[in-house]
Amino acid sequence: MPKNASQSANVEKTLISPRVDLLLGGGLSLVIALIVIVYGSINVTSMDGALIAVGTYLFTDLLINAPHFMASYRVLYSRRDNFRKHPLVTIVAPVLGIGLIAYVGLWSYRNSLTIESGQSGALPFPMIVLNALAPVLLGWHYVGQSWGTTACFASLSGFRMTSTHRRLIRVGFYALFLYHITWGCQAMGLLEAWYPQEDVGIYMMKALMSACRVLVLASFVLGAAGFWLLGKSQQRIVPLKVWLPWCATYSWYVMVDVYPQSFFLLQIFHALQYLMFPARVEMNEHCRDGSMKMHMLLYYLSLVVIGFVVFEWTQILGWTAGGVVPRYFLMMGTATMMVVNVHHYFTDAVIWKIRDPVVRKSVFGHLDAT
Repeated sequence: MPKNASQSANVEKTLISPRVDLLLGGGLSLVIALIVIVYGSINVTSMDGALIAVGTYLFTDLLINAPHFMASYRVLYSRRDNFRKHPLVTIVAPVLGIGLIAYVGLWSYRNSLTIESGQSGALPFPMIVLNALAPVLLGWHYVGQSWGTTACFASLSGFRMTSTHRRLIRVGFYALFLYHITWGCQAMGLLEAWYPQEDVGIYMMKALMSACRVLVLASFVLGAAGFWLLGKSQQRIVPLKVWLPWCATYSWYVMVDVYPQSFFLLQIFHALQYLMFPARVEMNEHCRDGSMKMHMLLYYLSLVVIGFVVFEWTQILGWTAGGVVPRYFLMMGTATMMVVNVHHYFTDAVIWKIRDPVVRKSVFGHLDAT
C-alpha cells in the first residue's frame, strides 16, 4: 500500500483496470439497456428481430452466461480448504444434484413425458419446487451481486459507508428484489391461475406491479440521496464507477418492465458483471506476470468448453447418436440447468465472504503491490 497520503491520492485502485471496471461494472449494460428501452418503445418489431439476432448470432449463453457459472466452480474447488469448511456446498449439494437429475430422467422415462414447447403437462415434484424457488434465488443473487460490486468499488475508491449510507443505497436493491419476484409471478401467471373469477387475479397482479414500480422509483431517490450524503461526508464527488453498478441495475429492470422479451439480457449483464471477480481471483492466485495473457486466454476458453459440455450434454449425446435425443434426456438437460443455477447461488454464498482473510487476499491481493 502507498506509504503516505499523497501517494494514496495519486493511485487509482481497481479490480481489473479503470476501463474494464467501468464497462463490466455497469457501463456497457447501462448503454445497452437504454437502447433497448428507447428503441423498443418506438419500434417493437425491429427490437424483436434485434434480440433474436443477439441470442442467435452472438452466442451470449455460450460465451458469457455459461462461463460465469463455471468460474464460480473454479474458485470453489481450487481452494482445498473449502472441502473442509463448506462440505455441504462442495460435496453434499453436487451429489444431491446429480441424484435429482437421475431421478428426473427416470421419472420422465417411466411416465413417457412428451416434451414440447408450451406443453403444460405434469412435472416431477423436485422440478416444481425448483421452479418456485427460481425467482426468489435468482432475484436475490442478481441484486446481491450488484450491491457487492457497488460496495467493492466504494472501498477501492476510499469511501467508507456509514450505516445510514448503506441503508439508503441498499434499499434500492431490496426494492428491485421485490420487483423481480412480483414480475416472476406475473410471468408465470400465478395470481391469474389462483383467482380466475372475473379476472380478479389479473387486477391484483396489475395492482402489485404498480405498487412495485412506485417503490422502485422511491428507492431510487433514496439511493441518490445516499450517494450524495456519502460524497458530502468525505467532501469529494463519488466516482462514476462507484454508483454505476447501482444505476445500471435499475436500468436492467426498467428494460425488462418496458420490454419483457429482453429478460435474457439481464442474465447476460449479471454474468458480465460477475466475471470480473473470478477473473481477478484467477490473476491473483494462479497467474505469473510473464504468462498472464496466455493463462487468462486458456482460462476463459476452458470455462467456455466446460460450460458447453455441462449445459449441452444432452445435445452432445444427440449428435453422437445421429441427432436423435431421447425425450427423457432432454428433461435431464433442463434439470441440469436448474441444479447448476441453484447450486451457483449457494456457491457464491461461501466463496465471496470478504471477512475471510483468504478470500480477501484472493480478491484484493494485487493491491498489496500498489
